[in-house]
Amino acid sequence: MGKPWYKQVWPWVLMLIPFSVVIAMLITLTVASSYGDNPMVVDDYYKQGRGINTQVEKVQEAQARSISFVFSHDGRNLVLAYKTGQPNELTALTLSFYHTTLADKDFTLRLTADADGRFRGQLPVDVADEPGKWTLTITPFDGSWRLSQQIQLPSYRELTLEPLTYGV
Repeated sequence: MGKPWYKQVWPWVLMLIPFSVVIAMLITLTVASSYGDNPMVVDDYYKQGRGINTQVEKVQEAQARSISFVFSHDGRNLVLAYKTGQPNELTALTLSFYHTTLADKDFTLRLTADADGRFRGQLPVDVADEPGKWTLTITPFDGSWRLSQQIQLPSYRELTLEPLTYGV
């Protein structure tokens, strides 16, 4: 008479396959529940596409007006000034910072011009001290144009921000 089944190798090898699937499923479920929904996925692609076309038109408007800025910062203090395309009346600007990989670090500043025509503001402490790649988006108060460019912070020199050129 042979060994009992629980002393055989093959039953344990065959049971190991379903158990490994259960363990893999538990790991996948844990990872999926930890990270939640991906904010990059959108429900309404058509609406997003129309929004992108609107943004392209605003960038083209900034190009038509030859708008460019000089951006500089010293620690937390930032200065934004028109290089070209300055309008007769300076309205408030919205300066948005979008982190390349971490959406929870994104923030927006509302800047008004001082007597010299420069827009001044303060960066949050974690942005001023921590290096990273950011996309800066500048829009006027009326939203008539848009300028967006990617920069590396901290920057130790003045940067020229110009509207991106799109191929037509």
